[in-house]
Amino acid sequence: MKITVLRPDLPAPPPEALELAPRGALPEHPVIGLVSNGKPHAAELLEALAAELRARVGDGDVVMVRKPSAAYPITVEQATDMAARAHLVITGVGD
Repeated sequence: MKITVLRPDLPAPPPEALELAPRGALPEHPVIGLVSNGKPHAAELLEALAAELRARVGDGDVVMVRKPSAAYPITVEQATDMAARAHLVITGVGD
């Protein structure tokens, strides 16, 4: 058994390098999927992020799923629809 001791009085070791998954190019009019978790201001935060993404990647559509609260997942139907329609999906929290 190995025990790792973290000491806040010593410098942290450098993080391990990680490789991002390959990304495909977005189409001219991408569909941005947003999943709002139901917390206060989550939808507003995601809408502001979507506006910034639109400015960077071009005009596209935004599809938002709003959960009734953070305690519930999106439904299977919502997840299936989002996977079929969206070119990228962002989920966010609020508060």
